[in-house]
Amino acid sequence: MSENKSLPVPPRTDDLKIPRSEQKTVATLLANDCRWPFGDPLDRDFHFCGKQTADGKSYCDFHMRRAFQAARPRAVNYKLIAA
Repeated sequence: MSENKSLPVPPRTDDLKIPRSEQKTVATLLANDCRWPFGDPLDRDFHFCGKQTADGKSYCDFHMRRAFQAARPRAVNYKLIAA
């Protein structure tokens, strides 16, 4: 996972706009298609990204950066418990 630390993280307010003609369903996904889901699987318009992936990855570069973000440092807060 260290290879993903240098990748910039895409903004959360924006996502790829997949044209309807390029949207993939479970039945149309191929081996090298991005499997990033859009919507609720119970809805009729549920689909996958379907963009090309590399090296057998599950997601395209854009969604790979979104899925695998480096951990942020956390402040350690210890609470003393009276014995």
